[in-house]
Amino acid sequence: MAGTGTQDSAAEAWTDLRDFARRRRLYAVTRLGILDRIGDPVLASMVRLAQSVTGASSAAIHIYDDRFQRRIAAVNAPLVDHPAEDAMCRLVVESGEAIITADASHERRFAYSSFVQGDLPVRFYASLPLQISGHTTVGTLCAFDTVAHQLTPEQIQNLEDIAELVRAHLELMQVAQELGRQATEDSLTGASSRAAFDSLLAQALQEREADGADVVVALIDIDDFKVINDTRGHGRGDAALRWIAARLTDLLGPEAVVGRIGGDEFAVLLRATRESATALLQKMASAPVGFDPPFSLSIGAAQAEPGDDVRSLMRRADSEMYAAKARGRPPSSAAG
Repeated sequence: MAGTGTQDSAAEAWTDLRDFARRRRLYAVTRLGILDRIGDPVLASMVRLAQSVTGASSAAIHIYDDRFQRRIAAVNAPLVDHPAEDAMCRLVVESGEAIITADASHERRFAYSSFVQGDLPVRFYASLPLQISGHTTVGTLCAFDTVAHQLTPEQIQNLEDIAELVRAHLELMQVAQELGRQATEDSLTGASSRAAFDSLLAQALQEREADGADVVVALIDIDDFKVINDTRGHGRGDAALRWIAARLTDLLGPEAVVGRIGGDEFAVLLRATRESATALLQKMASAPVGFDPPFSLSIGAAQAEPGDDVRSLMRRADSEMYAAKARGRPPSSAAG
């Protein structure tokens, strides 16, 4: 019985380790943002090079998320998703080790995969892990063929060099993604940065001049925010800021833009009429509900008028917010 308990503990530890690796990979893939750039020309050229040096009929770069092997660049293979549990490259992703075989049909470890057992079975197969963010395997560079053949040591070295170039390009893409995120997102709350919010508001006002669409801006201030910091600590104050950003986003939906424009000040851009904006303002007032310690918001709103620019519209919304703070309650309508 003791042996069984030890085996169960070891199995649980292995499951926990695999789950941790999976979550780390998903986080890295999300931060990479590569799934929004399928068909990247640099990756496409590297895939063609991999096909050339191996003599294979096909080559591809795959990225793995929670459920799928996502083919993001390929030659002589469609850019499609495939269930991860059936993909041959799953073994490379899980182990972090390359697999190169002249004939995959002779290897029992691939018996589960329809790629080996299908009508046009893969024979030659070479797959190398793509690791970023501290050796996290996010996908593979692979070459494959329905005809079996061996690679020479020189070909293997060349393929490894190409995989290194792919990894370096993915790292650069991740850096670019992070820099772009830092320029447009508030690092604490994930809301739009002040610069990004102003830019989006300017664009909305330009569109309003062209098509007459309604634009409303609301400014939001956390009442007595200093009290939260002084009595519960800055960590709890930061939590309140994150809470408000998330709640506003959830309450208002994807069409609204939520930005953090100061220490405890937020701004919301709405494409809404005065009537619909009034209902949304009431939703905003409920954003603090459920947070400990309880707090309230002062909210002021202004609807864009002909000739408004970012500064004039924000100034009117700011005046309405301070008027609401003096009244001690949120506004009942969107001011003009």
